[in-house]
Amino acid sequence: MSDDHAPEPTSPTTPTSPAPATPTTPPTRSSRSAPVGAPPAPAGATPAVRPRNGLGVTALVIGVASLVAAFSFTLFPLALVTGLIGTIIGIVALTRTSAGRATNSGQAVAGIICSGLALILAIVFTVRVGTWVARNTDVFARFDKCIAQAGDRTDVSTCIARFAQDVRP
Repeated sequence: MSDDHAPEPTSPTTPTSPAPATPTTPPTRSSRSAPVGAPPAPAGATPAVRPRNGLGVTALVIGVASLVAAFSFTLFPLALVTGLIGTIIGIVALTRTSAGRATNSGQAVAGIICSGLALILAIVFTVRVGTWVARNTDVFARFDKCIAQAGDRTDVSTCIARFAQDVRP
């Protein structure tokens, strides 16, 4: 017999029986899977929905920023707008909390309070500034006319001094 027809020796790499199935990657635990050792969920069950707390946090952040803007006096028009937006977002967040879709009712309430206070302050400042401007309209007109006719710095400083004297609080 020749070596060409000799039976091949059996090696450990040659499969003689089916090999046991081994996973190629270890199983990973995702954030949505059941905890280890928990019974598997029924086939028709839906996974638990996580509460969505973003609107409560947003209402609080906008409310605090609105208060800062309102107290800075020069930014009170911005506080007027953001206070209104923060109040609306806070109310929506509070309704989500009462419906069970969020868990941060405290942040939503704090956002409503801060936004509401900023809104009230901004409205008060708007009314006060508006009435002051309305009371001094003729003073502003005279000041504008004086500055337009001023020829040098001395005339301009005289216009400013007269304006400061004529303005009513």
